[in-house]
Amino acid sequence: YGSNLATCPVRAVEQWRTALAHHGRESGPLFLRIDRHGRLGHVATGKGSPDGRITGETVAAIIRRAAVAAGLDAASAFSGHSLRRGFATAAYAAPDADLVRIARHGGWKEGSAALFGYLEEVDRWRKNPAAGIGL
Repeated sequence: YGSNLATCPVRAVEQWRTALAHHGRESGPLFLRIDRHGRLGHVATGKGSPDGRITGETVAAIIRRAAVAAGLDAASAFSGHSLRRGFATAAYAAPDADLVRIARHGGWKEGSAALFGYLEEVDRWRKNPAAGIGL
């Protein structure tokens, strides 16, 4: 559980699962389409996954809309991948960062070049090798 009730991901998922169960969805994908009539997981003929899950394109559109609403510069550059990269960067910037735990949580293999690329920006300032040479 997160320390902030308003942003705790565990509580949010529990509440969402309760809402899904209220609509008869007790198993299957967690993130579903919602059509203009409020139907969960409704699939138009020949479009999308038959189990009603949202697509990667939909996730990207949701993230971009949120970035625009937040007034972020270059909001169109944001995607679902931005969340994954942001998680790695924020977790690594924490005082008790554990690279192995971050990799496992995010689904990266230990020693992942992609993960190290995300963390390079944090390391540039947090573990700057020039910091201790008296410049």
